[in-house]
Amino acid sequence: MNPIDALIAFVAPERGVRRILARDAIRSLAETRAYAAAGQGRRNKGWRARSTSSNAEIGASLNNLRNRSREYVRDSWAGQRILDVMVSHVVGTGIVPAVETGSDRANKKFSLAWEEWSAAADIEGVLDFGGQQSLGVRSMIEGGDTVLRYHDITMNEAGRTVPFRLQGLEGDQIDTSRDAQLADQNVRLGVKLGANGRRLGLYLHEDHPGEMTLKGTSYSSNLVAWNDLSHLYRPLRWGQVRGASWFAPILLTAKEIQDLTDAAIVKARVEACFAAFRKNAATGASPFAAKTDENGDKVTRIEPGMIFDIGDSDIVFAQPSSQSSFAEVYIAGMQAMAAGIGMTYDQLTGDLRQANYSSMRAGRIEFRRLVEQIQWHIVIPRLCIPVLNRFVARAVLSGILPDRREGYPVKWITPANEPIDPKKDLEADILAVRSGRLSPQEFISAWGRDWRAVVADYALFLKAIDDAGVPLDIDPRKPANGLAAPAPGDQTKGNQDG
Repeated sequence: MNPIDALIAFVAPERGVRRILARDAIRSLAETRAYAAAGQGRRNKGWRARSTSSNAEIGASLNNLRNRSREYVRDSWAGQRILDVMVSHVVGTGIVPAVETGSDRANKKFSLAWEEWSAAADIEGVLDFGGQQSLGVRSMIEGGDTVLRYHDITMNEAGRTVPFRLQGLEGDQIDTSRDAQLADQNVRLGVKLGANGRRLGLYLHEDHPGEMTLKGTSYSSNLVAWNDLSHLYRPLRWGQVRGASWFAPILLTAKEIQDLTDAAIVKARVEACFAAFRKNAATGASPFAAKTDENGDKVTRIEPGMIFDIGDSDIVFAQPSSQSSFAEVYIAGMQAMAAGIGMTYDQLTGDLRQANYSSMRAGRIEFRRLVEQIQWHIVIPRLCIPVLNRFVARAVLSGILPDRREGYPVKWITPANEPIDPKKDLEADILAVRSGRLSPQEFISAWGRDWRAVVADYALFLKAIDDAGVPLDIDPRKPANGLAAPAPGDQTKGNQDG
């Protein structure tokens, strides 16, 4: 009862009762109409939920999530496995452009320039562009976000290649202390924002804040324009400027499963210690005082097959329990981890004992959809396309590529989706092409190949075997398995042979 109701009840009891009853009725009606998950009853006790923005949530948790995720990846095979599987499917050996200018000469010139630049794309001279894509995606998944900064270099430094390089940086180098919303400045977690939240740049530390050197670490930061970098992260809410580690939903479960596995291994080792204890006379010397190892330390461990004197009369054998629910808990935990990160259980664990073609195909379809989202919503628009635009601009300025009004349009070729059952999947793809559901170009690109290169290779191969007079069963112009070619007028047989 609030003070006003108490005062009214004291002065006019009947009116006070009516006020209390009306208030209870309103509260009861509101609770009846509300969602059960939004109520305040016994089942929801202790359920804390805040109405904070995405940036407020990430800002308070960014460092801890990133550091704990990295520690889990360092010390756990499952963490390494998750990163390896995700990166190998999203990037593979690299997402590459297939130029389509309509001119064979322009296409060849572009492809040669891109190949030469890609091999030297890393300003540190360690990775090619495909390797930088892989490490960038890996760093994004593990730490939440990563940055690739663009550097223009001189023609002497570039040699024959386009004078432009990339530098990979971890998300730690974004200065999160730059966080102020003032009249003339809007910076959130190191990201400078303009009108309507448009990104203008990042404040980047000169050195990694966690680096340990004799000269010391510089914590100063400078603003780098948005057009001079690629910031990779996965936005999950509107207005989000930084990314959270993809391990966040599974990290607690992952740590507990890791601890459970360690405990199960220790338990199994103890169970393997089949030991016996023989009692000596009570007046005899203490066996604990006499038992020491070669270093003079007391022996306090139980070893397999040991018999330890503790008194007289009889021998007592150790009987460790072998009952455990470890397998059920472990499998359930790993299934939850796989679902939380977006992959299948067999991809995470390699356990194929109960898998079949249908279950694996169903699981891989969902996984491939997630991979395509990452490729076409994050990696290609935020890394590949900006890098390509900078590459073309610098190639034209340096005279390596001619300036074309139509530019250099490309199609991006992503890693091939390996079939679960090659024969069934390939037959289905061929039917899709023949029915018009897929174009031949899309079919070939789905296998990670440039269709123009495939056609050129085929033309060269067919000409070579024709000139040499070598009949091969892999010649696509002839029926397979050495069958005789159809007669010119036998249209039915020709149609059946395809």
